[in-house]
Amino acid sequence: MRRAAFALPLVVAACGGDGAGDGARVELERADGSVLRAFTDVARAATPEDRARGLVGRGPLTRDAAMVLDYPVVDEACITNAEVDFPITAVFVTTDGAVRGVESLAAHDARVPCHEGVITVVEADADARADAAAAARVRVR
Repeated sequence: MRRAAFALPLVVAACGGDGAGDGARVELERADGSVLRAFTDVARAATPEDRARGLVGRGPLTRDAAMVLDYPVVDEACITNAEVDFPITAVFVTTDGAVRGVESLAAHDARVPCHEGVITVVEADADARADAAAAARVRVR
């Protein structure tokens, strides 16, 4: 199986608490639909160029900021944080919104975690780890 992401730096520069999000909202939900955490400063990266641009040289994400990496096909999504100066939480999401995996990546973390069956990756601040780990699904509005 080929990989959907190509060891990309994480998070497009429009994200980061500066109000430059695209108006989307991301919610991490429990199985019963209750919201664990909502992100309101959301940027989307749908093109290879946007996904590859990353957050290199930017400041840390704020609590309400997230990046949604949209992939064109369901496949194996892989990410890295090798060139990013702060830690993040990455949530790997299937087409029906189910959480496939959650990864914590340290600043300059050169690992390349991958998860199969993924169409979207949501990247958030490192403190989102507990909520992401408890989430059953992700809703992007």
